[in-house]
Amino acid sequence: MNELITIENGSAVLDAEAVRKIADFENTMKTLKQAEDKLKKEILGEMEEKNIIKIENETMTISYIGATGRETFNSKKFRADNPDLYDEYVTISPVKSSIRIKVKERR
Repeated sequence: MNELITIENGSAVLDAEAVRKIADFENTMKTLKQAEDKLKKEILGEMEEKNIIKIENETMTISYIGATGRETFNSKKFRADNPDLYDEYVTISPVKSSIRIKVKERR
């Protein structure tokens, strides 16, 4: 089996083919996401313009959700103002391990 990661001079090195594939996947997904966002924005605009609340077919349902306010809790400020009370109510939940990949823009 071909190793994806090797150690060279004390540093981890990812296989060049894996690097290329991940970069290609990330760039393709970014391009697709931008195209999706553009189309969704156009659909939203037309739904608002034509006062359409719902579009439904055999493939999907698109529902219009109007603008609204969102209530948020400023936990950072609360913690600074009330550290003992904050610690009394905070809970720690386990989070499984994962990796984060950030692909640099191709120029």
